Amino acid sequence: MALFGVREMRRFERMTPERRAEYLLGMAGVLTLVTSIALLLSGSTYGYGSKVCTGRGVFFSPTIALGLLLMAAFILGTCGQRYGDECLFGCYLLGLLIAFPLLLAFIIFGYVAVGGIDLGDVSVREYNLEEYSGWLRGRVADPHYWETTSPCLRDGNVCSGMTRLVRDPDTGIFVPELSPYERWLKEHGIKKGVHVMSPIESGCCKPPTSCGFTYVNGTTWIPTPAAAGAPAAATNVDCSRWSNNQQTLCFQCDSCKAGFLDDIKKAWSFDARYPILALVGAFLSCFAGVKYWRPRLDTGYSLIRERAVA
Repeated sequence: MALFGVREMRRFERMTPERRAEYLLGMAGVLTLVTSIALLLSGSTYGYGSKVCTGRGVFFSPTIALGLLLMAAFILGTCGQRYGDECLFGCYLLGLLIAFPLLLAFIIFGYVAVGGIDLGDVSVREYNLEEYSGWLRGRVADPHYWETTSPCLRDGNVCSGMTRLVRDPDTGIFVPELSPYERWLKEHGIKKGVHVMSPIESGCCKPPTSCGFTYVNGTTWIPTPAAAGAPAAATNVDCSRWSNNQQTLCFQCDSCKAGFLDDIKKAWSFDARYPILALVGAFLSCFAGVKYWRPRLDTGYSLIRERAVA
């Protein structure tokens, strides 16, 4: 690989300036195509957030639109270069110039909306809505928005994978009971293969541990008299929102909203690499396109001046 890179570099150095520009433009065109496909696939597959609901309207539509814009720019640039059509090539550069600030604004908006970056693994913990910030936090707290999101989570059967829970001796939080193989993995520090509740499962499919409910099985819990008089039950409104009804569970709880936000934040922190890659690709493609087009513009201007003088 290193030898191949050295050979390509020496070959590039021996090229004429115009040939270099054409070479860079070809590489930039491939990069534009790859990034546009990456955006389209990431938008249709991940949707930036929970794979069931999330803010698909917030992240999904812009991702697809930007992917289509870059794809159209690639087609125009390829046709313009292939047939020597300066009008088509100019449209290609214009498309890249439009895509670059849009991608930059989209990336900034994404991090502002979810309240930062979270590249950590899913951990065993309780989810509190007050721990989150960002534009999406305010949107999730809006009752009108949550009226459409919570039924989507419920109808998506996000709690269907709940296994038997046991209390973690270290944290006191209810966690999935591990099989002997999973316990062996955990003892040896291997995280892959160990089942951990997702943020949405932890927040929406069980009551907060502080409520002190008695666990029965699956998503069935029994409020105990002692728990009803506990300080946590009096201050945590989620304790009264819990229901064993499969259509209710804790979908109206603040813990569910917090788990929902955590899921989106983790997903965006991972999937943001696609628009970032597209941003770099748009910049390099635009730079190479200008390097390719400028000599032709200079030649055209020279011919115009010569004809004007004659």
